Amino acid sequence: MRGVSVPNVGVKKELSGSSVQENSAMLKLKPLYYFKTVVEKGSISAASAVLFTAQPPISKALQQLEVQWDVVLFERTSRGMIPTDAGRYLYQRAGDLLLQAQNIDSEMRAFSEGQRGVVRLGCVDMGISLLAEAIAALRLRYPNLQFSLYQGDPPWLEELLERRQVDAALIHLPLTLNPHNIASIPLNQLNVRALCLADTPLAARPSVTLAQLAAQPLVLLRRKTGFGMYDRVMQCFTQAGLTPNIVAQASDLPVMKQLVRQGVAVALVPSLAESETEAGLVSLPVPELQAAADRLALIYYQQHAESAVLKPLLEYFFSR
Repeated sequence: MRGVSVPNVGVKKELSGSSVQENSAMLKLKPLYYFKTVVEKGSISAASAVLFTAQPPISKALQQLEVQWDVVLFERTSRGMIPTDAGRYLYQRAGDLLLQAQNIDSEMRAFSEGQRGVVRLGCVDMGISLLAEAIAALRLRYPNLQFSLYQGDPPWLEELLERRQVDAALIHLPLTLNPHNIASIPLNQLNVRALCLADTPLAARPSVTLAQLAAQPLVLLRRKTGFGMYDRVMQCFTQAGLTPNIVAQASDLPVMKQLVRQGVAVALVPSLAESETEAGLVSLPVPELQAAADRLALIYYQQHAESAVLKPLLEYFFSR
């Protein structure tokens, strides 16, 4: 087995080439999994709880890793276990290695059992219909393929991707994480529509203007970080010399719809459809806000594009 390249940061002494080869030959996946979990949970006790493993084996595994490379992986503080530079480096590499091991296992099983595996996918609310279409199409071709789905806002889904907890995520742009090694497939452009009660005067209009919206209480969809639809909508109002009456902000579409149903506000929502019907609600186009709309995209790590379980999904979206 070839030697493993170890960063100089945190190294107490230089290892010879033969020593590195001997140490790398002893590299086991379980200690790396323990290490990765401790980093994510911040302490051995918290990691022990989620791993259903006693604390001593976890502590021993961490000590073995530090001895193996003669590095310090954690600073033990009152706030918990903080990774050193070497620890942060190992966390990234260990995540890649563990994912590769999982992919190898899935790929080898696919050889003997047909196209099996679990595709872990993140999705924003607006992408659910697209993702459902993709899953339906893939199930026809790969009946043994399974899917584990996570729904949330873009920053959270990007975090799951960064931690290798999902294989891909269907989000609306722009990205808020470091785009290094991130590949994307641009998908549908979203529309911005005004959602109001069907029995209000606004609902009788074919479309709605910014001036008309400024006279209504509004609820907007807001991203936790990054320059998104909320910021662009506010920018459009400012450029028109208008001040919107924002009574609520939400990152969840069902919450926004419920506020509309209760007569609290008119919601400005992203939508894939040119028109939508929902019991008791009317969706109206807002021509002046089309520049504020986001675009959906499927994001994934480029180095995982050939993964046996992820490749069919990528091929589906590339062919659209």
